[in-house]
Amino acid sequence: MNKKIPVLLTALILISTGMAAAFSLDSLFQTTGTAAVIQLSGSITPTSSGFSSGITPEKVRDLNQRAQQQNVDAIVYEINSGGGSVVASKELMREIESVDVPTVCRFRDVGASGAYMAALGCDRIVADSASLTGSIGVRSSYLQYTGLMDKLGLKYVNISSGEYKELGSPYQNISETQKEMLQAKADKIHEEFYSKVEEERNLSEEQLQEVKTGEPFLGSRAEELGLVDEIGGRQTAYDTAEELAGMELNFRKVEAPSGFNFFQLMGASIAETVLGSESSAFKSEIG
Repeated sequence: MNKKIPVLLTALILISTGMAAAFSLDSLFQTTGTAAVIQLSGSITPTSSGFSSGITPEKVRDLNQRAQQQNVDAIVYEINSGGGSVVASKELMREIESVDVPTVCRFRDVGASGAYMAALGCDRIVADSASLTGSIGVRSSYLQYTGLMDKLGLKYVNISSGEYKELGSPYQNISETQKEMLQAKADKIHEEFYSKVEEERNLSEEQLQEVKTGEPFLGSRAEELGLVDEIGGRQTAYDTAEELAGMELNFRKVEAPSGFNFFQLMGASIAETVLGSESSAFKSEIG
């Protein structure tokens, strides 16, 4: 028997064992991974309609699912929004919180009001020194048509049950009592908003008193007030994601499939007509 054969077999076994161990260690101590980049721009609304390209909870949920299906190790949300619907903003925050990988929110030109609330769901917040952020406040408003109706000789006939069913109707003058009721609702939403900011950002009483005024801040001031974690741009957000993930990351943009569906447009328009048929035009926005 050739004495070289056992030696060759031994060498092959050692090489195979070494390669298996290397693969095992590589999977145990992963040094590189992937991260999703999700871009969110526009007003925050409960649902999309028509040609609107704003931010909705459904859109973020879909993008999160697409990212997680790719087994990403982190997600970076690039946000450019001045806020919008109160409930939709809270839902966005919950959608981001539900992600089980490290998350970073990066503000571009604007990340304020409802957009800032949504960002509270992220592990870290990055803003440019010139980004407009904060604006921890609530805006409630409605149009009143009574003056125009008088000029046109139009009369509004109200047939409803319940003393305050028509609260916030644009077709009749608001009383002081009704105004106080609407103000109380806005104040309650505002209280919930800044309480969430205080909880998530661990602000001091002094910081809280300044941010709860509703003032929008530049990113540099927002960092001083504890509203954002770091000042920088895209690369800073990427570096922060790598720090949280504990590895180098390859960043990939995740987008929803494009395409226009005429029937979806018609459905959205019909839904808007039906759901918008209430007489009250009063609405509250975090933005």
